[in-house]
Amino acid sequence: MNTQLSAPVNHRFRIPNFRHAWLRPLQTIGLALLAAILLWEALPASPAFGADAASSPAAFATSIIGKDVQLNGTPMLAGATLFPGDVIRLGDGSTAALRFGNNLVLAAPLTELVVQSESVGLHNGRLQVRAGGEDKFRVSGPFFHVDVAASGGTPGSAEIRLGGMRAQVSAVAGTADLTGAGISESYRLRAGESAMLDASGDDSNAGQTAANPAAGEVSRVVPQVQIDRASQRIVAAVSDRIYWNDGLRSGPTGRAHVTLNDGSALNLGSDSSLRVLQHDAQAQQTSLDLLMGRLRGKISKLTRPDAKFEIHTPMGVAGLVGTDFSLQVTDDYVELIVFEGAVRFTGLNGQAATVTAGNKLRISKSGVASGPSPATAEELQIAKSSTDITGPAGAAPAAAAAARPIAPLVITLSGTAAAVGIGVWQGTRSTVSNSIP
Repeated sequence: MNTQLSAPVNHRFRIPNFRHAWLRPLQTIGLALLAAILLWEALPASPAFGADAASSPAAFATSIIGKDVQLNGTPMLAGATLFPGDVIRLGDGSTAALRFGNNLVLAAPLTELVVQSESVGLHNGRLQVRAGGEDKFRVSGPFFHVDVAASGGTPGSAEIRLGGMRAQVSAVAGTADLTGAGISESYRLRAGESAMLDASGDDSNAGQTAANPAAGEVSRVVPQVQIDRASQRIVAAVSDRIYWNDGLRSGPTGRAHVTLNDGSALNLGSDSSLRVLQHDAQAQQTSLDLLMGRLRGKISKLTRPDAKFEIHTPMGVAGLVGTDFSLQVTDDYVELIVFEGAVRFTGLNGQAATVTAGNKLRISKSGVASGPSPATAEELQIAKSSTDITGPAGAAPAAAAAARPIAPLVITLSGTAAAVGIGVWQGTRSTVSNSIP
């Protein structure tokens, strides 16, 4: 009995010993795997496509057509995850669609771009952007950037072309806010409008023709001011040339100082519209049209017997000879204030009055004249400060000159917007107001 009982007891104790011996290698392997996993998690992840390890994915390549699409110098496939700093180059005949959240970017053949956290940097080529979210989507170029946004529930859509130092932006749907280098204010494009930027420096005489010779140039400017030239709208900048038949239009904070070829100086106030009909410095023949707003002028003395310097208004014509004056046009009246010299104002009814220094004249829209009469000190001060480029709404001349953009922003208006495609996706503005140039 004892022997029979002892054998099973000993056997039962031997089996656990055998099991522990068999598990030791597995325990060792498990500990090694656990240590390896912990070590792997502790190590910095290998960045995908050459991106910074600390970066989060910015976009995904949802579609690729063609075989010549490179991501950081290696072939890129559909479904690739894109990180900030990734560079994409497309060869001839290849296109790519990139998804940035609710936004879609379509790259055409021969395009080079860099992925940014919530935007795209365009180096060369052509992009089409569809902004489907509530926020704007930005495309940056070397001398401009454009923010595409939805409008009225319609997704924003725009095409951006860049070749060398020239760019074109076309709004297809929604809005596209375009800002050129050195211009603090953006210009809003709506569906059917396109904007051209030229940073090549070859635009100095772009607006001059036999019928439109040069009249002067913009000496100082406070945004927003634009130049109306035929069907173009040009965001005014220091040193921009002014030609015959050019119009100057300022926004609610905009002001401009224009130096004419004969040395005369014109200060255009905010919410104002002025057109240069003619300025022949040699013949001393000048004709301007002040449609709205304020203008202060310091006119060079006329010496020729047949010389004229006229400013047309809706209520009459002001004739000047070596004069410092202020002219204001509103919906209800025209007011003339003279600081130096004398101005002869002729109403639409043919009646004329001469206004001398320190006096004012007001003509109502019905043609009734009030004055000439002495202007108060407050009226004189308001007339001066309302067009002063260094006034409350402006900036110092030196600061304004430093803001000279690389290139003028030329806005070309077209009738309607047609959807354009880039392989993987198919997809009139009224006269600019004084308030919003």
